[in-house]
Amino acid sequence: MQFYSLDHEASFEDLKKFNYPNQKIGVIAHIENENGEILLQQRGVKSRDENGLYEDIGGKVEPEDINFLSAIKREIKEEAGDEINLVFSNSIGIYHCYKNNINWVFVIYFVKYIEGKIKIMEPLKCMDYHFFKYNEAIDSELVTESCKYLIKSIKNNYR
Repeated sequence: MQFYSLDHEASFEDLKKFNYPNQKIGVIAHIENENGEILLQQRGVKSRDENGLYEDIGGKVEPEDINFLSAIKREIKEEAGDEINLVFSNSIGIYHCYKNNINWVFVIYFVKYIEGKIKIMEPLKCMDYHFFKYNEAIDSELVTESCKYLIKSIKNNYR
């Protein structure tokens, strides 16, 4: 796992330096509320991996996504609905991890949760949403190790 901090909005050009075998490009939203708690989703039975554990909202960039920001907005709407008031930063980093024979390269967004109803839009892929305090997330056996790494990286590089 590696985290690369960015000082500009990520572009497809930024990802050209990543050239791993069996590579996929995705986006992740690190969502915090006004208390600094982190919103994580509990992965459901039809999730690709780590069923029952908590991770950030995110997913694969699709060909119709015009940029990474549109991709993360689409992912949040697909997974948590469109009744949430959120404020998006520019992308803050690029994160690489290797899971299930896939080299994932994710563009990371810091997102501020303002208000609204968070829905379970894909009940077979998501069982629950929960706001975790930083230490609670880092210490929990229910949060994936890759998510813990990302949370620590964001705290160390973005704050």
